[in-house]
Amino acid sequence: MTSFQDIKPEQIDVLKKQSQAAFDAQTKRVQQLASAKPALQEVLHQNVHPQSLCGCGCQQNICGYFSFESCGGGCYPQTETIQITASPADIGPNAPQQGTAVRFVGQATGIGTNINIPTIYLQGTVPDAENLIGVPLSLQLSISPGSLTLYLSEGPRLLAVLVHPSQYGGNISGQFSGTGTGFFQPA
Repeated sequence: MTSFQDIKPEQIDVLKKQSQAAFDAQTKRVQQLASAKPALQEVLHQNVHPQSLCGCGCQQNICGYFSFESCGGGCYPQTETIQITASPADIGPNAPQQGTAVRFVGQATGIGTNINIPTIYLQGTVPDAENLIGVPLSLQLSISPGSLTLYLSEGPRLLAVLVHPSQYGGNISGQFSGTGTGFFQPA
């Protein structure tokens, strides 16, 4: 079993930057969509920014070893449901060194090939992350060979984008794009 100690401090810093860049890019995409629909702009303006949950711009880490397993089979694109779990995972300003231990349970449905990624380390930053425990979250999962990104939202508000260290890219095969739901619960 891999442990959090396998992730070096310099990798954590790189992952924070990657997660923030992915978060900013997704926020920009959503805002561009909203510019075509003025009624959405006010909702997005209030709900997209990470500081909106805590009012102070505080950021906390979500990190842990996640598993992605398809319920279907086959190597051609078809409708798939991916079961997503994480145990252990940590949430907190100093995670993974120190944080609240949590599990994640969720699933995403979309189009893809048979996905089986038993263990991959993911990390992202989110404001007031401890408030996410027990809160229903919507998610968007994107997998392509060498890349996996998990977007977590509460309603229309993007909360975090979880990314993996580059050395894990070789463990990621298959393709999937879909949406679903999940939640963190105390470990």
